[in-house]
Amino acid sequence: MMLRWFVIILFLNFYQCVFSQVGSVRVQVYSGGNLDFVFNSISDYKTGITYTNFTLIGIEVTEPLVGDTYETWELEVSADDADADGFLTGTDPANTLPFSSIEVQATLAAGCPSCNFFGSPFVPLAPDLGIGLNTVLVDGNLLGGVDDIPPNLAIATDQINISFRCGVTTSLLGETADYYSDDIFLDIIMCCGP
Repeated sequence: MMLRWFVIILFLNFYQCVFSQVGSVRVQVYSGGNLDFVFNSISDYKTGITYTNFTLIGIEVTEPLVGDTYETWELEVSADDADADGFLTGTDPANTLPFSSIEVQATLAAGCPSCNFFGSPFVPLAPDLGIGLNTVLVDGNLLGGVDDIPPNLAIATDQINISFRCGVTTSLLGETADYYSDDIFLDIIMCCGP
């Protein structure tokens, strides 16, 4: 009898458009809006599963030409942790996995001259701590200084790949087989200067 273990990540609860009186950010998900990690071999349990460039998002930033107020933007990642226990929870609530079993990476797909990917490391997933407090995947302030967000980032030309992996850094061999699920949030945060 083959043992199957499922992890589903229902994610990308994007704020499809974030508006303010001084500008806006639009995000479009081109691919990879729903992710399943299916472990169905001993090799999967030992070495993990990686989905490289699984999600493709486009980013558009619009600011007025006069009185620009935004200086930075960031792409943050976090997990919903709906039951507030700090873990991915299985269908049996006694079965849990640390969120850090899942790791996320952002890389440049196209354009995005102001994007800083910090060397594109995989970072462990963590519960949502609140806007501005979560793990930053991309800093849109690469150039440094005041108000350097290009006002013409466009969804069709400025794109970011998101990769996911589970069980790679820490083997899941020996973990309880179950169906674990949670939401992953990728939030665009814009901020004005002091």
